[in-house]
Amino acid sequence: SYLFNPFVIASCLAMSLQNFHHVAIVGAICLAGCGRVGAAAGALALLLYLCPVTPIVLVLPVAYLALSQRRPAEWAEEAQRAFVRSKDAALLEDGLLPRLLCFALGVLLLLACLYAGSAALMNGDLRFLQATVVSVLTLRDLTPNVGIFWYLFIEVFERYRALFQLAFHAHLLFYSVPLHLRMGRHQPVGPWLHCTAAVGIIAIFKPYPTASDFGLMISTLLVQAELIREAERSFAFLLSGLLFGLCMFPTMAAVWLSRNAGNANFLYNMTLVINVFSGLLLTEWLRAGMRLRKRVHEAAFCRRVLLEALDEGLQALADSAAGPGKASVDAPKAEAAAAGSSSAAEGGDGGLRRRR
Repeated sequence: SYLFNPFVIASCLAMSLQNFHHVAIVGAICLAGCGRVGAAAGALALLLYLCPVTPIVLVLPVAYLALSQRRPAEWAEEAQRAFVRSKDAALLEDGLLPRLLCFALGVLLLLACLYAGSAALMNGDLRFLQATVVSVLTLRDLTPNVGIFWYLFIEVFERYRALFQLAFHAHLLFYSVPLHLRMGRHQPVGPWLHCTAAVGIIAIFKPYPTASDFGLMISTLLVQAELIREAERSFAFLLSGLLFGLCMFPTMAAVWLSRNAGNANFLYNMTLVINVFSGLLLTEWLRAGMRLRKRVHEAAFCRRVLLEALDEGLQALADSAAGPGKASVDAPKAEAAAAGSSSAAEGGDGGLRRRR
């Protein structure tokens, strides 16, 4: 679904550097899935080096996936208590918080090493930071693209620009923890679903996205076939809307920029179609995942309750079957004890009569 994706093929024909971003994203997730924490941190640092800010939503799911793969014995135990609701368990257990902090610190150190190496290659000239990091944070280039940033920052007043920049970059920090609580912490599929959701968030809220980013998002969403079957009708409708917007975007760009037969609203309408349908597509996919997880957990809970009831019933039957046999064994002993006590009483009465 990725190699033969038309948007990915078009990106390759255009010799776009977005493919390197995709390599870093997929590499970080795959290395985390193999339990290689250090290599996953390195791939994530490379991703942040190539694409600043937005991939920060991948830090928590990649770290949790890598750390959970290093403890596979706990997966079976987690599956046994899978009926526990999200609100009944803590966010971080078994010292996971220090490990997550160490992972994030490792990513920052590796990212600092990459920037230091770039500065050394540039003979100490730090102007490359202005062209790579600062320009992305400040959104200096407002060339039309399939993202939602360019039109909004064209329309915004200059005195409110810093506020909107902060809002558009900082809101990414509020997705990771709720997704981890609702989906990511549930083994064994939850961490993978969280990583896939993070890929979709990156594609939607990237400052300078391309069609290949949405191609990667679609390819990763299609990996979980059971979630597609859970919401196949709505998924097909929303996917069709997203593909329509992506296909019509070049036409609207040509109408406005080349032929001068329209205005910016032509292109921005297609941008809204792309982002609205992609957001709804990702939301419906997450809802399908939570419905499926809830149904699986309810089935696990019912199975456990049924097995416990069967165990208690079998134990009660065993106790009732053992009760009459035990009573028949103890009956002769009770009769002998009663006979001994009666003979002792008769002997005592005879001695009393002789003394009289």
